[in-house]
Amino acid sequence: MNGGDSEAAAAVLAALCSAPGEKSLVDVAARVSRAVAEPELAGEERDRARERFAELISSRRFLPSVPILANAGRSNLLAACYVIEPEDSLASIYETLGLAARIQQGAGGAGIDFSRLRPRGTPIRRSGGESPGTLAFIELFAHSARVNERAGRRPGAHLAVLDIGHADARELVRAARANSERLSGMGLALAVSDAFLAAAPPLLDELCAAIVETGQPSLLFADVIEATNPEPELGRIRATNPCGEQPLLPGESCVLGSLDLPAFADARGSLDWESLGEACALAIRFLDDVVEIARFPDPAIERATLRTRKLGLGFLGLADLALLRGLAFDGPELRALAGELARFLGERALRASAELAERRGPYPAFRGRGARRRNATTTAIAPTGTLRLLSGSNGGIEPLLEPVRTIALGDDSVRFVDRWVRAWLEDRAADPEAVLVALAAAVPSEELPGLSDTDRRLLRRGFELDARAQIGVQAEVQRHVDGAVSKTVQLAKEAQADDVRALVLFARSAGCKGVALYRGGPGCSPCALPERSGEWI
Repeated sequence: MNGGDSEAAAAVLAALCSAPGEKSLVDVAARVSRAVAEPELAGEERDRARERFAELISSRRFLPSVPILANAGRSNLLAACYVIEPEDSLASIYETLGLAARIQQGAGGAGIDFSRLRPRGTPIRRSGGESPGTLAFIELFAHSARVNERAGRRPGAHLAVLDIGHADARELVRAARANSERLSGMGLALAVSDAFLAAAPPLLDELCAAIVETGQPSLLFADVIEATNPEPELGRIRATNPCGEQPLLPGESCVLGSLDLPAFADARGSLDWESLGEACALAIRFLDDVVEIARFPDPAIERATLRTRKLGLGFLGLADLALLRGLAFDGPELRALAGELARFLGERALRASAELAERRGPYPAFRGRGARRRNATTTAIAPTGTLRLLSGSNGGIEPLLEPVRTIALGDDSVRFVDRWVRAWLEDRAADPEAVLVALAAAVPSEELPGLSDTDRRLLRRGFELDARAQIGVQAEVQRHVDGAVSKTVQLAKEAQADDVRALVLFARSAGCKGVALYRGGPGCSPCALPERSGEWI
């Protein structure tokens, strides 16, 4: 099955990425590549770059983020991720609210650090009243995101971040636990320090209970993130973008793209490492050109972004590659493969950025820390919730989540089938369609029809896998990624707060920059399009 012929890919492309008159990914790739190649030297070099960019995208071996696909050559609002931070004043709060709306309008998402706002009940000298507190303003931003969603091409994706030392942190945890409708449309995260985790205060117990009940908040390991800040002289990194794959300074943005791993493999999962390396170098060049042509929703964001020129090149389809190779996702062989891929990506991306620095100069804030390079960061593993629908692959480094699912696009629904799973079943299953129907119905892997026990084990989804093994894969990849790794760890249905506490501490000790945990069965697709319930036929 060709991913380009799938119902889901065509519908998502039309709904989220296509300009008027564009009928296929080839059309979209032509527009995007024409715009992105503009910074290349005029003449033969620019023409060659445009052709190579277009071929890489139209082949689905590399897909840039939705803002690039949708906006290149049009509005040129191309960054997918931002971090913004209101100051402790009404003027700044509402200015930041407007900025968040403009980011959402351009199909981007922002991590919004509310840690500078005064706690609830603090006297306000000028008015004689009291501060309504951080949670009230988070609810305001969430309401704005819900309203603006009606005018956008896809749902808003913002993340409210609060430092664990803030006096309103407990109130935020309790709001997460209550799963308040007023917070819908806004993810929640707490930036936690090593000192907080070591002290194991009662708030940690409340936090873990909230995660068990609602999957929120996610946690950012502040000390790990700051330890890998490429330019600490510019400030402390206190937040990430909404899905957690890119820690950024206040006011920075980042452009993203992902390589589809199984597209570089044969039917047995053997990788063409040479082609993968060439695609990696070309993708870094593409993303650096994206930074060059990008417009920004605010002049301050433009200055901060061009100062460091951060990129986030990642990959998707790890679970599909594991399936082709016959590797269980929770086994040591898969973990080793994930690390090898991340190391290869990191080395090739850094080499490509260094070569660009020789031709175009290093990023302006470069002060000699590490290799001389064009970009302060080059790699990040995004969840690719929408890109997976365009590629026909599984998202990011997630295990198989929902290889068959129904996607809501406005008032319509489309069916998504992982193309690699389908092809694999055609060689393995007595009745491939029966297995697809069972997967859509979330039938446990041991009950999938017409497969051997070995093959059933390979089709275990995230909710059937050990959470510690999932974190192990995330940590192994993080070792080689200079941004961060987006991963939602699915918990067993019987998981309790003590289990969450143990997993949080394990994730920190393993070197993760953050952790997101979710208890429940299928239906967990972070930062993706919403699922519509219904029988798959």
